[in-house]
Amino acid sequence: MYTEQLTQALSIQAQIPSQSVGTGTTTITGSVDMQKFRRAIFLLNVGAFGASGTVDMKLVEDTNSNLSTATDVAADTSLTNVAITQLVAGGGNNRFASLEIRSDQVVKRYVGVKVTIGTAASQVCVIGLGGEAVEKPGSLNDIAAVAQRLAAT
Repeated sequence: MYTEQLTQALSIQAQIPSQSVGTGTTTITGSVDMQKFRRAIFLLNVGAFGASGTVDMKLVEDTNSNLSTATDVAADTSLTNVAITQLVAGGGNNRFASLEIRSDQVVKRYVGVKVTIGTAASQVCVIGLGGEAVEKPGSLNDIAAVAQRLAAT
């Protein structure tokens, strides 16, 4: 029997709230503190693509928690799979992609993702989760935007 609920084990750390993002816009999520979590995963949800729209997402890292001087993870390490294959409107709406990284794979303390919209505005949302918390429960580190965390009992 498991004693830790998934809502306790995972911490909601970062987001790009669901919104229509304009052409040529680059948006960076908040960060996951890799000294508090052993893993981070970022989930991208593209709702509706603009005509011929494209969406890119890649991992970034920084020594600053606000990712103000973020650099691409690939620039600091020899890792692969640090960026998704570009999602395009031709593949259809309502698409998901994810990027995951471990704390032993980063050079800097904080990680996030950079999302870039090309060709046409598109509806996107990103959620960043911290997993395998150093101090349990991980959910105590949730961002302020989290309104409820419930598990069926």
